[in-house]
Amino acid sequence: MRRLLQVRDYIKHKNKKIEDILKSFFLFHPKNIDLSLERINRLLKKLNNPHKKIKNIIHIAGTNGKGSIATILYNLQKSQGRTVNIYRSPHLVSFNERIHIKNKEVSNHYLLNTLQHIKYVNNNEPITFFEIITATAFFMFYENKADLTILEVGLGGRFDATNVIKKNLVSIISTIGIDHKEFLGSTIKLIANEKVGIIKKKSCVISSKQTQTARKIIQNKSLEMDCLFYEYNENWKIENKIFYHGDIQVNLKKIALSGAHQHINFSCALMACIKIKKLNIDLKSLDKILPRIYWRGRIEKVKSNLYPNLEIWIDVAHNKLGFSVLVEWIKKTKIESFYMILSLGIKKDYLGIIKEIKKANPKKLYIVSGKSFNSHNPKNIKSAADKFKIKSIIFEDLFEALNNIKKVNNNYNKKKVIITGSIGLVGNFLEKI
Repeated sequence: MRRLLQVRDYIKHKNKKIEDILKSFFLFHPKNIDLSLERINRLLKKLNNPHKKIKNIIHIAGTNGKGSIATILYNLQKSQGRTVNIYRSPHLVSFNERIHIKNKEVSNHYLLNTLQHIKYVNNNEPITFFEIITATAFFMFYENKADLTILEVGLGGRFDATNVIKKNLVSIISTIGIDHKEFLGSTIKLIANEKVGIIKKKSCVISSKQTQTARKIIQNKSLEMDCLFYEYNENWKIENKIFYHGDIQVNLKKIALSGAHQHINFSCALMACIKIKKLNIDLKSLDKILPRIYWRGRIEKVKSNLYPNLEIWIDVAHNKLGFSVLVEWIKKTKIESFYMILSLGIKKDYLGIIKEIKKANPKKLYIVSGKSFNSHNPKNIKSAADKFKIKSIIFEDLFEALNNIKKVNNNYNKKKVIITGSIGLVGNFLEKI
């Protein structure tokens, strides 16, 4: 029987003091996730409510794409000379990725000092890991006020720790799908009702591509909260990589991010910039900005001196919706005879994901165990692959799988490999190469 990792096992940091204090936060609550605003509000009150003193907040929820929208918006605003504080999660390699202050990743020195202060103020009161680091981010943002603050929801929306804020400039809802069923519910209706919990009165709402069920829920909530409301394919559209909104047309062909879904994500960020005066940008500058927007682990081609004969792509797809997007990109890019290395979180819908992978027709599926997260038993995933007649093999380790592929003889110039299935797996690869 495999030993289940504790989430604290996933937290690593090159600075041992930071690692130790981050791991200590898991001792304050018996659950890793316990959706509630009570504990974080208590801590924030002790800190003199820093979140209430932060202005010009952009709040982003959704199932897939919210991190990409946050990152695109961050880059667009920086390009206009504005200072931005941003809070995203989870991280790929370093915890510091989660918090950027005035356009720069938080330093180890400031991070450690603030974590120590927040831990002292919390005084061993019950609180989850995500709640206490969210409070840390709010405190940092209060101490370092920027022109804008971007908050990416961690899980859900209504009871997510970021949702202690009372006002925002705009709520952006990325595409909603089925994920985290044990916390949010097993239907789009239930999940969407959690996501729209971030919508604030008399604010602005921008909604990405949605199912009809999610659309109605977002529309109704926006109406109830007396918000300006804009939705993809109603108020703006994308055709042949061109963004259309009224008289505005923007060519998105130069965007560095791969996949048609990233054009949709970019369009959500762009609509926020068009509709919110404080986010307005010079649209003529986009040609120079688009090729410079970068977001690690999102259908990204990676060069590695360790594997010169492999063309390696990485993607953090980790649910059925994410894999449907990845498979669409594989088909449109006409990637053939490729190998896929896969590891999935223990609570993910592996049958649904394998069904999506079948559509991409990999040459062989390499199933590996997660080293920094609790993964599905590879034997169960292999059984599903066998059911769908996908040629597969189990390896204990990601790099053993890569070395095996490296040795395979073929007639192609470079063997194509896609590493996917979890943020932990992709992060592990990036950390070691």
